[in-house]
Amino acid sequence: MMLCVRRKGCPIDYSLCNQTVTVYHKDGESYSRTVYANAFLDFKKTQSVDKTGSREANSFLLVIPGTARLYPGDKVLLGEGAEIATRKAWSALIPATVQGLVIVEYVDSKYWNGVQCHVEAGG
Repeated sequence: MMLCVRRKGCPIDYSLCNQTVTVYHKDGESYSRTVYANAFLDFKKTQSVDKTGSREANSFLLVIPGTARLYPGDKVLLGEGAEIATRKAWSALIPATVQGLVIVEYVDSKYWNGVQCHVEAGG
C-alpha cells in the first residue's frame, strides 16, 4: 500500500498520514514524549488455526513523514497522551491496560534519491 501530501524530493503523497500519535522514549532514567500530528498508525490482527487450537497475533505499522526520533522499545499511543515522568508511570504504560498503545520492535527509514521521505516502525 502506498501511503500517500508530497514532500520535497519525494514522489509519495502522505495524505493518509492524518492521525496524531504520541511517542514515549526512555533513556536511562529520563522519559520523553513527542507528539506527531501527521502520522499513519495501522493495527493488524491475525488468527491462525493449527491442530492445538487457534492463536491470535497483533501487529502494527507506523508511518511518519520526514524525520522522526523512533527507537526499538519506544511506546506509541494513538492520539495525544499525557506526560510520563517517573519509572512507575513508564511501567504502567503497557498495551494490556492502555488501549491504542503499541511497542516498537523495528524502525526503518525510507529514502528516495538520497532524501529521507519517511520513517516506518512496527511490531
